[in-house]
Amino acid sequence: MSKDSSRPMHYVPANGGPCISYTGNSINLKLTAAESAGELTVMEDVVPPGGGPPLHVHLKENEAYYVLEGEFEIVCGEDTVRGGAGTFVHGPRGVPHRYRNVGSTPGRMLFAFTPAGIEAFFMELGSQKELNPPLMMEIAAKYGITILPPKSSA
Repeated sequence: MSKDSSRPMHYVPANGGPCISYTGNSINLKLTAAESAGELTVMEDVVPPGGGPPLHVHLKENEAYYVLEGEFEIVCGEDTVRGGAGTFVHGPRGVPHRYRNVGSTPGRMLFAFTPAGIEAFFMELGSQKELNPPLMMEIAAKYGITILPPKSSA
């Protein structure tokens, strides 16, 4: 194996990393595009009860979820799983997906995205004074993310 000494180890202590907050979520960036040469973004998200994004599609990134605390429902395409700490799900780009904290307390998840760069989307969300659905859709579209309308039960 060759060693790339031009890229030193990247270390972030527990509860560390730049923090982004929006709509009750608190995200700590653990690894960014700049720190991984564009290969991987990793972030830890504290999600309030009932929290999570609407169904959406990433055109650029694959996304992986690892539940650290709490109980989450994760939808990816036609599949739905529900799990607590230790649950892992990988969602490929281009497939509609979402997650929701279905517990009664805040939950924590670790997210990984390949390729890196999606942190710019979350940073722009966190910089908004007030976030509403049309603004979220506009920001998402800039980063190759499509927010899908809720499914009709009719």
